[in-house]
Amino acid sequence: MPILKVFEHQTIIKNQNLWFYIGKVKELKPLDEKYINALWKMYDENKRLFFTPSRGGIKFCEYVGVIKVLDLTIEILPKADNNQNWDDEEEKNKWQSILIGMLRVCHSLDTPTISDAALKLKSNSILDLYIERFIKEVNYLINAGLIKKYRKEEANITALKGKLLIQKHIIKNVVHKERFYVSRTTYDKDHKWHQILFKAIKILPLICNNQYLVSLCYQLQLNFPEVRDIKVDASLFDNLVYDRKSEPYKSAIQIAKLLLLNYRPDVSSGASHSIAILFDMNKLWEEYIYRILQRENKGRFIIHNQRSTIFWNHGNTNKSLKPDIVLQKEIGRDKYDKPEYEYIVIDTKWKNLYDDVKNISMDDLRQMFAYHYYFDAVRCYLLYPGEAKVRDKKLGIFNPKTFFKESLIDNKRCGVIISQAWVNGNESKSYLNKEIAENIFGEIDASM
Repeated sequence: MPILKVFEHQTIIKNQNLWFYIGKVKELKPLDEKYINALWKMYDENKRLFFTPSRGGIKFCEYVGVIKVLDLTIEILPKADNNQNWDDEEEKNKWQSILIGMLRVCHSLDTPTISDAALKLKSNSILDLYIERFIKEVNYLINAGLIKKYRKEEANITALKGKLLIQKHIIKNVVHKERFYVSRTTYDKDHKWHQILFKAIKILPLICNNQYLVSLCYQLQLNFPEVRDIKVDASLFDNLVYDRKSEPYKSAIQIAKLLLLNYRPDVSSGASHSIAILFDMNKLWEEYIYRILQRENKGRFIIHNQRSTIFWNHGNTNKSLKPDIVLQKEIGRDKYDKPEYEYIVIDTKWKNLYDDVKNISMDDLRQMFAYHYYFDAVRCYLLYPGEAKVRDKKLGIFNPKTFFKESLIDNKRCGVIISQAWVNGNESKSYLNKEIAENIFGEIDASM
């Protein structure tokens, strides 16, 4: 089954010659019109916003991840550098590694990196990595012993076990005197945790490209208990309450949720099953920066994510400002011995300025002005990803360019940090810059 790797904001059209990956084989061939039609159908039925239909094709937007339609898997990769060669295989591997690295940090893909994957997948597909992780989690649960739960049920049985339901017993057993219609409590493995997992297990062969993983999926079905079929929606997962016994199920359930809620079966033909696991790159970049700052904070700041404040309140209508990241630092105590704080706002932007602040949006600057006022911030920063080349070898990032040195609000300043988010791949092919958090903290400390 072919895999097509594209980049965010790339346009593909029918009959366009593209590189398809089938196992380790790379083949240049035209894009069949049936795939474009299948994507259009998915767009029409589900009002998906991850691409824009165009004349004879589609243009992807800021969503990255994986889509499977018919027998084709499409990986949408992020891209924030100058290289516009869409067909460069090294570039695709680099940005696939960066995407997987970000997903791992954000706990959206808790799986080994491609080079360290235990199963040595031939396709290295992001979708296969999710399936691989799910299989591992379920096998772990099977080996540890699947839990049992109490459940209530009504049944028409040949032995009186439980509470006899007189009215239903009379209706159903007028002829069958040997049966009893009862309500009873059963202690077995047929409960909602296993029902969710088994439903996910059944769809794996329909969406998986890797034949080795498909064989593992069928083996999993043989070793997993048969349970009742259930209807799956978001509310089912929202109402799950984990306890000591079910806590080990959390990772497997989270992946099952991702697969089941994004799975779209084709009920008409049964052969066009589709799935889309996609992430807004702007939100992923924000979440990634927040998590790495938290990890390397070491008590310097109290870090808030998406801290909001209401700036418009009219009747029943409230409007809030939500900066991406707010750093809170204690600067002393007042006369009542209460702590006093100063605030620094960071607003992340997944956009490459190409070392030119003229490319900064005026709307972004207005946002910074509002954050200064409503959060009483002493500093506001726009944080952009940067190129692999650097100016400051000591810090490993571009020096921030500060404009509005003294804005209209006292001496508060607004700055730009262009941070080197990726580096040239080393021996382990890790392209993410592991020092990015320290570099950002260094720039903030230097400008205060």
